[in-house]
Amino acid sequence: MIGGRTLLQALGLYAAGSWLVLQVVDVLKDNMGLPDWVFPFSFVLLLIGLPIILTTAVVQKRLVTPRRALDNDSAGLSDDAFESDPASGAAQVRGLFTWRNALVGGGLAFLFLALATGAFMYMRGAGIGPVGSLVAAGVLEEKAQVVLADFEAEDETLGRTVTESFRVDLAQSPIIRLVGPDSIADALARMGRTGETKLSEETARELAQRDGIPAVIAGEIAPVGSGYVLTARLLAASDGVVLASARASAPDQAALLGAIDEVSSKLRERIGESYTSLRETPPLAHVTTGSLAALRKYTEARDAAYRDEDIEAAIRLLEEAVAIDSTFALAWRGLATHLRNLRANWERRIEALEAAYRHRDRLTEYERYLVEGTYHSDLTRDREKAIAAYEAILRIDPHDSRALNNIGVNYWEQADFEEALTWYRRAVRESEGDRALHIANMGVVHANLGNLDSAAAWYARLDSFPPNMLFEDYRANLLWLAGDEEAFRAEMERLSEESRGERGRSRAERAVTNLEVLHGRVQSVIEEVERRADQELAAGDPEASVRSLREAAWLQFEVLGDTTAALATADRAIKRIESESSSIQDPPLGSYGRLLILAGEVERGLDLMERDWASVPEQRRRWFESERAADIRFLVARGSGKPQEALREFRSLPPDTCRPCVALTEARLFDDAGQADSAVTYYERYLQTPYNFRIWVDSRNLADVHDRLGQLYDKRGDLENAALHYARFVELWEDADPELQPRVRAAQARLEEIVKERG
Repeated sequence: MIGGRTLLQALGLYAAGSWLVLQVVDVLKDNMGLPDWVFPFSFVLLLIGLPIILTTAVVQKRLVTPRRALDNDSAGLSDDAFESDPASGAAQVRGLFTWRNALVGGGLAFLFLALATGAFMYMRGAGIGPVGSLVAAGVLEEKAQVVLADFEAEDETLGRTVTESFRVDLAQSPIIRLVGPDSIADALARMGRTGETKLSEETARELAQRDGIPAVIAGEIAPVGSGYVLTARLLAASDGVVLASARASAPDQAALLGAIDEVSSKLRERIGESYTSLRETPPLAHVTTGSLAALRKYTEARDAAYRDEDIEAAIRLLEEAVAIDSTFALAWRGLATHLRNLRANWERRIEALEAAYRHRDRLTEYERYLVEGTYHSDLTRDREKAIAAYEAILRIDPHDSRALNNIGVNYWEQADFEEALTWYRRAVRESEGDRALHIANMGVVHANLGNLDSAAAWYARLDSFPPNMLFEDYRANLLWLAGDEEAFRAEMERLSEESRGERGRSRAERAVTNLEVLHGRVQSVIEEVERRADQELAAGDPEASVRSLREAAWLQFEVLGDTTAALATADRAIKRIESESSSIQDPPLGSYGRLLILAGEVERGLDLMERDWASVPEQRRRWFESERAADIRFLVARGSGKPQEALREFRSLPPDTCRPCVALTEARLFDDAGQADSAVTYYERYLQTPYNFRIWVDSRNLADVHDRLGQLYDKRGDLENAALHYARFVELWEDADPELQPRVRAAQARLEEIVKERG
């Protein structure tokens, strides 16, 4: 054996040294944000160095004939004589393959790699040459807005699926800001395009030019045999010049998500995203779903919601998506959102949001915080955690208008309208005024702060957006708040005729009905509601029927003050609930229970509320048990004639955005307790507190409050204020139902007496 041990030792030492070098390179690559090719390049250099090291080891061990053999067989030639023999190449070989040369050569190779990497990073950072990033070159600003056009494909659904996948992947990039679907829909409407308009490359460029957006991403997916070729390019919106492009192949549909990851990564790298950020981006299959079939359903659901405005179809498609992949968190979140917007099937909505929260590690960082914010806003109602989640989004993107708006919503829910205004204003500023939702929220919060002129100005800005029945309803309600009843009635009648959706039309019709109730024309409304309840039962919809009867019962109790009639209607509805239990999924037992308790039938009411509570999911019961307990104590105390105890429990409940409602409840509790001065203070507070939707409160309470204030001021001897409130009461109920006229005549008579007394 010739030097076998030394050869193995050299190999072992080189392997250990190579491992150490690669670890150092890997750490430097990650910590310094170097490109991925640095590591494989280092590995190649080490592979090249391996035969050099082994050859050096062999040569330095004199794998040529040993000296002792030469002494015996070569006529006494010395070792020095052999090495200096010009006829032999051995000396040159030994002179070349020395340990010094090997180490110097390796060092120079890695020095070259370091210089090449440094030059590459400098050129990229300075925007020089083909490796320079677009941001560094000044072609795009960091966090510039970009419009994502629909990808072209023979299979249109596949094209939209790829587009949606790109949207999710690009949304993870900190270097650009994709224009959201809502903003695109608003912009298309301003361009006179319908919701069905395909966002082609040409349309996307036109939209971008109109809104001052600098760039567009477009692409194609083309079939090649059984596979696909995916191409994407970044275009200047102004002239269509290609700023960057990338392509990748997929052998089949299952490999498409990987191809999207590859193409998206190349574009993001060219734009200027750091290599560290690119490496930290989770693969698309992880933050969406590994099932292309589920992803197709999700994409179709988005089309149904945003393009066709068919929320029911979107819900159906999302249900199919999560049936295919139960860990598809993005689809669960969409399902929860749509169910919330429809205010339908709240139990399923809770299940969907819980599933999204449970699988939130399968979301992008942005979506994960969005789910956490929604989860705490809607379910736990932990406002601090909800706001913290949205603030985490702002650390990712300080300009995110959705997070800003949702922080405002959480302050709104705490009735902190001043703080809500601050966040809504920031949302409008960051969205550059192109989100109708943010503008409508500004109008609502200004109305609730009593800034009616500002509210009207914000609502006027909605004229530049497509009609939205919900926002039109907000705007119409401001007319009532401003004291223009006739304009309010006319606007609601218009909305009831023009609304395409059942919800919008029903809300507008109920607003007109509220005006009838406001003026004491209650009996005809009750009769109409009861007729509707009978028709709904005959049509096979007992659930709608018992909900209609609930409206009739509360009108009898609150407005007519006819407790006997209200209890009779409630009993009829409860019997219907029990006889049709198999057809009623969500009976309003809780509402009937509240009515019975306030009407004095405390035990029956508590039983109904307990039955209603038993149907609530266990987790929700755990979250709201303390709040519910305080609410029950308040109701029982009030229904049992203990107003001071009721007031104490009422004030322990969470804030209510309807601040006039709070003032009214407190006024009546003080009134029941015989504390006239406090009652007057809070009745007046009810009248003076602004609320954008106060017609819904005023319709059942305003006339009664004026009548009661007239009586209280009268007893106090403040005849001027008494007369003012009596007059307002008489004006409101001048044409009230016959059974209400005795109250009107009594107020009118006392008003006339006061006028005579005061001359």
